[in-house]
Amino acid sequence: MSFSVLVLFIRPTIPLRFHCDRDFVCEIWHWRPLDEGTFVLEHIPITHGAIELYNFWATEISSNLFANFETQRRNIQQMQTALTVIESPLRGFVLEDNATFYTIGLEKTQLDVISFGTRCNVETLKINYCKLTQLPKSISNLKALQSFTLSHSFVPAVDLNLLAELPRLAFLDLSKNRLHTLYDSCVRTATPSYPLLADLYLRENKLKSINLDVFRPMMSLTKIDLSHNHISVVSGSLVSASLNLLDLSYNRIVEIDCCGWAVPMLYGMDANDNRLRALPKCLQQAFQNVTRLAFDSNQLQPDVMFQFGRLMSLKFLTLKDNKLPYVTLNMSTIPTQLRHLDLSHNKLKHLDVPYVPSKDFHIDVSSNCISSVDWDRVSANLTKIGMGENPLDCSFYRITTGVDIQSKLACKRQRIKNCDQ
Repeated sequence: MSFSVLVLFIRPTIPLRFHCDRDFVCEIWHWRPLDEGTFVLEHIPITHGAIELYNFWATEISSNLFANFETQRRNIQQMQTALTVIESPLRGFVLEDNATFYTIGLEKTQLDVISFGTRCNVETLKINYCKLTQLPKSISNLKALQSFTLSHSFVPAVDLNLLAELPRLAFLDLSKNRLHTLYDSCVRTATPSYPLLADLYLRENKLKSINLDVFRPMMSLTKIDLSHNHISVVSGSLVSASLNLLDLSYNRIVEIDCCGWAVPMLYGMDANDNRLRALPKCLQQAFQNVTRLAFDSNQLQPDVMFQFGRLMSLKFLTLKDNKLPYVTLNMSTIPTQLRHLDLSHNKLKHLDVPYVPSKDFHIDVSSNCISSVDWDRVSANLTKIGMGENPLDCSFYRITTGVDIQSKLACKRQRIKNCDQ
């Protein structure tokens, strides 16, 4: 007698589950809309307007999938809805005409195609970790868009003209992509461009050069972050009546020409970790109202201090790690408003501070090679100094007068290996 055995191998299906919390957000796991339909949306309480889809099993979807969910909440509850997809094989997404969502988020997907219909009402759009290779032209249809983030994509170039006529766009984050080209193809007309754009993030891309003229039409701009790129050439003129902060750190910039700049509201600039051998040209003219400057980890020379001395509004200055062998600290080099000067991680061997603008002034010369201080030439206003990691450490932070410096000073000598050379 013989027996035949039939063995069926069935791929296990992870069951759908969802949970709605007190913050009016419903989380849905392992939803397969092609197999299971939309019944799960019908079981979400009418009081909940935000959906987060985890391990969402669909490759192409349209906003019509959520049309009834959104319409019910808008008509009955006057509620704004939000849709977020996190981890999905999703490759294509279409936002249909007249669709309304407060927020759309697509994170960790295979998205390579996305389009937006007309008269859509979306205020926040976030696309992170996707396979997009270009910014969709139809994004110009999102006239209600206030915040747009695109990161960790394969986009190599962006024409800012696609975003120029979004009347409410205030926040634009294009960080952590593969951008090597940023341009604006439009010849400006009477229509205002970027009327509300205030914060612009372009950090951690592949930019090798930047023409600052591209920012000129952005009349409301307050912050530009170009840090962590490969920029070696800075051209054009930065002209902005509203710009407060500029970050050029972690690039390969050798020189900056600020002679054509007009930035009366600029109060802070970071240019750390570049290859600057000299300060930007026309520094005094361009930075007359600047209160904070950072030029750490460059190749600046000691005589740059005389240029800083002309910046009457400067309060915070950092020059760490420039390998400075000496600096001149007197009335010609220390601005009258300066409160903090960081000269740590240089090659200073002697400290001479005959002039200190006020008793609020703090100087940090830690991690140098200082072995001597001429206390007879130290200003009586000096009440705070950091000297740690020097052959001579005379740090103090609470001495109140020049007499106290002589009577209460406690110094210690130590060997610093880097200073033996």
